Amino acid sequence: MKTLNAIEGAKKSFIALKNPYDSVEKVYPMIIDQFKENGSIYYAGVKNRSQISSAFVQSLEEIGIYLHTLDRAATAGRAIDIHLKNPYTGRPMTGSSSGTAINVLLGINDIGIGTDGGGSVLAPAMAVNLIGFISPLLDQENRKRLTSGMSTDGIAFQPSLGFITEEFDLLKKVVNVMLPVEEVSEMNIEIIYDPVDFSKKEIDAWEGQTSVKDLSFKFDARERVMPKLKELLANCDVLISKEGPIDTDGLGDTVLGHFDQRTQEQQRQGKKGNLRVVNMLGATAITLPAEEFAVGYLLICESTPKKISKMLQFSEEWSQVKNPYTRYFSDCREYYPKEFG
Repeated sequence: MKTLNAIEGAKKSFIALKNPYDSVEKVYPMIIDQFKENGSIYYAGVKNRSQISSAFVQSLEEIGIYLHTLDRAATAGRAIDIHLKNPYTGRPMTGSSSGTAINVLLGINDIGIGTDGGGSVLAPAMAVNLIGFISPLLDQENRKRLTSGMSTDGIAFQPSLGFITEEFDLLKKVVNVMLPVEEVSEMNIEIIYDPVDFSKKEIDAWEGQTSVKDLSFKFDARERVMPKLKELLANCDVLISKEGPIDTDGLGDTVLGHFDQRTQEQQRQGKKGNLRVVNMLGATAITLPAEEFAVGYLLICESTPKKISKMLQFSEEWSQVKNPYTRYFSDCREYYPKEFG
């Protein structure tokens, strides 16, 4: 797991202050003082939404993670952000934790904290080939005080908190502290998957019991997806769904999708599937990037400590794909080029 020194931390703040993609609302550059006492720390960005409690953010300091930026988010929690651009494509960035995902991609932060009502952490992470994680078990005491929201398709929900990062080891460290996970001694895991999503080599590498199911319904309307997915999750430890490419061939936004048949198809081409309903079902999920752009493997489980532990252990054994192009966004020298004279 990569750790920072003060010089590397300062470069993160230099990029944040430059704010090349308008994804930062506020920078706390004096985070650099933490190196005096701690030697090495991690930088965190937080979606600027009141659903994330200051107590939760401060609790991360116990494992060396400190607040660095407040991140811009899509207005009204929309699934696309018409103000921010995906650094890769120049198209509208996936929302609503849009700035949080961008700031991790840019190297401004090691980890981002967002909120997810209907895919607002998982989808932005997948849109820029990062790891995303959500669970309703995060910061449960504060969640009890939150009022329910209403999606554009009329489904009541309470947002879950989640994380976005490039480093699986860092995510694992955070989740092991912030969630009531259990030690899994035997990796006997029951998996549901759709064979059209995976190669035989991938499937053969999985240990445990596997069940083949047709998951093509995942791109249907939420009210059709939710009961089917809920039933499947009750009969497995982990369900795996390949999704994306996110918002490259269309815009997966229900505000647009409600207009007419043409915009409904455009929404469907945003290729957001089961990730739109994970939180609404009270489930826990992690998305792992594929080699393809804006495509990821979504692993979902019921929100019990045992199933979450199995999912994390299974995710750890998954072949981790490192994006070779992040250096185009995270190299501080690209934002402060050497000038003439």
